[in-house]
Amino acid sequence: MLGIVMCGLTYLFMRKIEENTRLVLLFSLGILILVASFRIGGFEGMPYGVLSLGVLTLAILYFFLKRFAIGKKILFIGVPLIIAVHIFIGFINQVDYLVVDKERLMDVETKQYIGKIEKDTSIVGYKKFKGGEGEDFLLISMGGEKKGNTIEVLEVKENYDETIIRIRTSYNKNPEPNPYIAVALTRIKSKVVILDTDGTNYGDGLLD
Repeated sequence: MLGIVMCGLTYLFMRKIEENTRLVLLFSLGILILVASFRIGGFEGMPYGVLSLGVLTLAILYFFLKRFAIGKKILFIGVPLIIAVHIFIGFINQVDYLVVDKERLMDVETKQYIGKIEKDTSIVGYKKFKGGEGEDFLLISMGGEKKGNTIEVLEVKENYDETIIRIRTSYNKNPEPNPYIAVALTRIKSKVVILDTDGTNYGDGLLD
């Protein structure tokens, strides 16, 4: 979409430039964003890398279609339409969730499991529990290596048979020997993927 906007601006303010110049501007924008993603690095730089691939892909498509009037129309109408469909699918795949207050985790089974992960700090991943108000929740533990960290849920979404939870851990003198968080969800798929912003996947666990 960024590439489409840039092309639109060149048609609006730089109508007399050659098509090859417009193509070079697109490629240059994609490469600049790609270099910026490498400079940022890590998980934070990945979205910029994906953005650069989108711009470069549009530039390649433009290279092959720029000589055809109908081709450019398809490009400038088709790409926004595909993006709109993608956004719509992403919207309907969003899952309502709630981080459960730890003071509410008072049932016997949950308390026993919390005691277990506090004694055995090698337990990393998640376990599914039945919530008292009809909503299932996942209790996610980070392991003893993350002692002192707190956990923040950034996003929960679905992808086919997967429930994907994006989290962020940060050091905050958390006294828990095995930091954990409980996340209530309206529905949980058969496979759970829990991704930290540092790239760690905590998706191993039990659904029973």
